[in-house]
Amino acid sequence: HRVTLAEAADDLGGQVRVAARVPGRERLGLLTRDLAAEALAAGGPVLLGHRVTAAGVRAGGYDDVVVATGSRPARPAPPGGPPVLDLWQAVDLLDAPGAGTGAYVVLDDDGTWAASSVAEALARRGARVHLVSPTASLAARITTYSRLALLRRFTELGVVVHPLRTPRVVGGDTIALTGPLAGADVPVHGVTAVVDAAAPAADDTLFRHLDAAPDGPRIHLVGDANAPRTTLEAVYEGRFAGAFLGRHDSPDAAAVALAY
Repeated sequence: HRVTLAEAADDLGGQVRVAARVPGRERLGLLTRDLAAEALAAGGPVLLGHRVTAAGVRAGGYDDVVVATGSRPARPAPPGGPPVLDLWQAVDLLDAPGAGTGAYVVLDDDGTWAASSVAEALARRGARVHLVSPTASLAARITTYSRLALLRRFTELGVVVHPLRTPRVVGGDTIALTGPLAGADVPVHGVTAVVDAAAPAADDTLFRHLDAAPDGPRIHLVGDANAPRTTLEAVYEGRFAGAFLGRHDSPDAAAVALAY
């Protein structure tokens, strides 16, 4: 195949590259560096800082288009309370000299490393951190032994965990944590910012525009642009699309799909 790789950012790697900037998660960068090196070695133009449009794709005469445009924050910030940061903004905060201290409420809807690693990094910078989850279990999607080590570090760093709680803005710099069990709300005063690690929404705008056009190229939707999940699914779907372009109903493709 003759392949053009177009990346909207200035570097390849997407959200994995962002996650690798969090202290303690640096080894995630091995994945993106390895894949980027292989893509460059395979040949073909790599366009950085290039945001693809549906019109540009149609004008390019491509046979197939793999749409891997990722996801975006989904939950709007409530009015009248502390500022709300999404995970990307929180990682930028960790990189800023002298930033990241104060009191932070980290909202964890999914129980993955995303919220927990940012909460730990903020605490290591001296912040007072409250990790809030609507579920009964902390970090439910982290493996048991990793979770036990995480809990020990949270205890040492003074991270306060609030399971079965959801935030409610009281006003100013105060957040009330409410839950289904009996008892008064738990107020958190002096909140510098809220870090929202809610499940993102698929950024499938380009796919929808291409899909609506008649007689266009074959379109393959992969990764978070298909449905926000983990790096495992994103890598698998990209691999599958690249290996079987135009032949997704072949016996070889079916065998790979069944193997997973």
